[in-house]
Parts: sequence; C-alpha cells; structure tokens
Amino acid sequence: MFVKRPAMLGDRIMMLAYAVTAIAVFAAAPIFSPANAQQSFRFRGSDGWGFGTRYEQLFDNYNLKTYVATVVKVDTATPMKDMGVAVRLIVTLDGSKDEIPVHLGPMWFALNQDINFPKGEKVELKGCRTSYMNAEFIMPVEMRRKDRVFRFRDDDGNPFWCIYRNK
Repeated sequence: MFVKRPAMLGDRIMMLAYAVTAIAVFAAAPIFSPANAQQSFRFRGSDGWGFGTRYEQLFDNYNLKTYVATVVKVDTATPMKDMGVAVRLIVTLDGSKDEIPVHLGPMWFALNQDINFPKGEKVELKGCRTSYMNAEFIMPVEMRRKDRVFRFRDDDGNPFWCIYRNK
C-alpha cells in the first residue's frame, strides 16, 4: 500500500522556484519574439536611405535627362518623414529662373566625398526629375563640374550609399 509522505520544506521551495521560472519565461516570451525584433530592427547607418524605401521608389532609371544648371546654394533638408538629413544643391536650370533642389544623398555619405560646389558654378547633371508632395527635385546619377565627375548611382540606378562594392 502506498503511503503519502508529508511535503518537506525543500520540496515546496523547489516547486515555488519552478513556478516562478515558468511565469518569467512566459511573461518575457513576447518581448524577445522574432516578430518584435524584426519590426524594430533598423540597420545602423541606413537612416531611411536603404533599398525599397518610399524615397528610392521615386527614382526612375528610364526617365534620366541631362541638365545644365547654376548652383545657387548648398544646404541640408530631410526629404521625407523618417529619413536622415540630406545634402542638397539648390540650382537654377539653364533657360529658367526657377530654383530646384538636387538631392546629393544622405549627409553621412556626402560629407565623406570630395565634393565642392561653389555658388555660381555651372554644372552638368544627369538625373531623374521627380516630385513628392508637390515638391519637385532631381535625384542625380552623376554631376560634372569642370574636369571632375561625381557619381551618386551605378548604371542600374542603385545609390552608392547602400550597395556593396567588390574589391
């Protein structure tokens, strides 16, 4: 015949430890779930300038034109909500008095380039003229100034600030 022994103090402590551990694991599971990690993860440095963003979807590699323009000023702006600051040129296109911005890319990219566009400088730029929320701007592929060429995108239209290059 089976005789039930009285519960010892050590047994009660072990059962309490198991219960606390189980509660802690189930309570923390939603915090560390892969779904939450993917929703909040953002690659360091992209700052909203990566592939597939709304901004990059505005670029049309089949709608490229070459413009001759005069630099009015260089400044910074945030092209869209949730994006980092961009360096941009404000230019007037030849034959027009209207000023139009030219987005050179994210500040962290443009500041590491050997770029200098003084006021009044004539430049030739090849790029896609587009608009967002009724504001027109040019997304350049390349810009020429005197004897220098500055490239911002590859031949497929991918920006140099978010592609890997082979050595």
